[in-house]
Amino acid sequence: MIPTRFSDYCSKIPLLNEVAEWTLLRKWALSEVYRVTFATGETRIIKWGGNEMAGEAGIYRNLVHPLQIKAPQIFEFVQLRDSGVMIMEDAGDNNLEQQPQPAHFLEASRELARLRVSATASLERLPKKVIDTYSVSMETFLELLNDLLKSKKLAETKVLLKLKKVLPRHLERLYRMVPTSIVHHDYHAKNLLIQDNGIMPIDWSIAYLSPHLGDLYCLITEARAWSNLSREEMISAYLEVTDLQMDHLNWQLRTGGLCWLIKTLRWLVYGGTDIIPESETWIPGLLKDVEHLYREIV
Repeated sequence: MIPTRFSDYCSKIPLLNEVAEWTLLRKWALSEVYRVTFATGETRIIKWGGNEMAGEAGIYRNLVHPLQIKAPQIFEFVQLRDSGVMIMEDAGDNNLEQQPQPAHFLEASRELARLRVSATASLERLPKKVIDTYSVSMETFLELLNDLLKSKKLAETKVLLKLKKVLPRHLERLYRMVPTSIVHHDYHAKNLLIQDNGIMPIDWSIAYLSPHLGDLYCLITEARAWSNLSREEMISAYLEVTDLQMDHLNWQLRTGGLCWLIKTLRWLVYGGTDIIPESETWIPGLLKDVEHLYREIV
């Protein structure tokens, strides 16, 4: 039986009527994902996205594929008003969350370095309109921080007030010295598939363009918690693919971590906790992370 979210799309995507089996992988307020099996035995991943999640296919089409990043192939996409359905390659079902071995996390660090290098090198292929649409500027991050300080949950939070004084000079340096690349913004173990030829990042639904390195910050945090890998080991793996200096990369990590935290907290306090109810409990931990990074950059 076709799930309710997809019933309105049957006339637009006839292939939905040929599915023999639907296996639920994720069900949130704005995202529903299934692995489907056809009578032939062939499988695909089918995703429904609502509101901001409805634009994921556009991100694949406009950013991920033109920037030559390893990602699942998109076979079909249809958008209706405030939602969209996407049929994509089934790239596998083993991710780092299920198999958090150190070797996989180290390879995920290398893959992140490779995709950022590829994205930066290929950026000139993108039309200016696409770059303008998906770019997040330093001014935007400062506006997001101001929004947090005006929110009911975090108004006048001390660490955010302190951060407001020092962040502008670090962002100015970041946007002046570091080339723009793609930011996945959810580069976590659950979105990193293990394949024979390495790691494939999936779920690019909130990706954007920026120089910051918040993705590596998030990956290092998970690698330490799940595989007991040190920050130094993860950084060393990243440096195998790039020619950055250790000191400069450490600074990029701190600044990128703050960018990631600000954007994530902004999403949570302005509606994200309603979409993912348990996410309310994430906020105190994220603020502690902000405090830690603030102390490192002062």
